[in-house]
Amino acid sequence: MLELDGYLLAPPRPQFALPFDTYDTWCLLLPANGSFDYRVGDAHGTAKFGDVVICPPGGILHRRMRTRTSFFHARFTTELGPPTGRTRVRDLDRLRGNLTLLENATTPIATHVVTDLVLMLSRTGSPEDPVVRSALTYLNEHYASPGMSLTELAAVLGISPSQLSRRFRAVRGTTPVGYLRDLRLQKARELLTETNQTLQVIAEHTGYRSAFYLSRVFSAQSGQSPSEYRRTSRV
Repeated sequence: MLELDGYLLAPPRPQFALPFDTYDTWCLLLPANGSFDYRVGDAHGTAKFGDVVICPPGGILHRRMRTRTSFFHARFTTELGPPTGRTRVRDLDRLRGNLTLLENATTPIATHVVTDLVLMLSRTGSPEDPVVRSALTYLNEHYASPGMSLTELAAVLGISPSQLSRRFRAVRGTTPVGYLRDLRLQKARELLTETNQTLQVIAEHTGYRSAFYLSRVFSAQSGQSPSEYRRTSRV
């Protein structure tokens, strides 16, 4: 159901070690006390105790502490499909109990806690939407098409662009456009680290019309250029 790749229960600190990061797995971040600003795709805001921020595989999690904060961070793989962005936990006593368990946790205990958190979030979040499911399938199959747009996607699904954006955000915590951008950038990151293809070829394989435009979007979202990412991400 869920496999834990790593976790950290951090004591109070004035700032995160990195202002943003991206992971190949799901990522969970929650404040035990204090608060922090976050951005995942188009979802952004401030998280305080009781909030859990989820970043999907390949997404970029931006974070900045507003106050001195202790936090729990975990990376995991799962088939449960937790909601992206910030979700408010309704059972705060249960959350406090989970954080207490983590104070001297072994990996099996931490896995149990993360599984419980994801289950709580999945029940709290919006129910599965067949239109959103179809949208996700279409985006994952056609992300390399440079002409892909919200209008085209909505027409394929037989729904208005505004309705599609509203329903998509309710389930995924981001818009279809934001999801498509993050998906394309994740594919670009994979090609940058796993191949020697030029940036123009990578752009053509990920739905961008030119290397220049890919570089501009990549730098804005990742905080570094594609060439810098390729140089620092290879072993």
